[in-house]
Amino acid sequence: MSFREKKAWVTMLALVIVFFPYYFFMVQIYHQSDPNFRYLMNLAAMALAVFIVLECVLILVVRKLSPKDARDQLFAYSASQIAYVTLILLVVAVTFPMIHIHGGNWDSECCT
Repeated sequence: MSFREKKAWVTMLALVIVFFPYYFFMVQIYHQSDPNFRYLMNLAAMALAVFIVLECVLILVVRKLSPKDARDQLFAYSASQIAYVTLILLVVAVTFPMIHIHGGNWDSECCT
């Protein structure tokens, strides 16, 4: 199995490990009558941090256990740059309306 394929499996494993607990807590908090949006933002930041650390640790383990293939690692690095920028933009695009529009932070009452 090439390094790129191993990295893809590591990323999927890290996403599954982080996503299910995050989704469980997010749904519980978000569907309350008065959801705590600060807690939701902290939860998202914590999930992202755990995902990054978990993926870095798992990639280091995979690199130690597999032969070094510089070309595969270069392709994986280039692909991950594009993927992470896309992920960040999509997280902002999804979170912004949830906090500001649904949360009602743009009322005329808040500015007076």
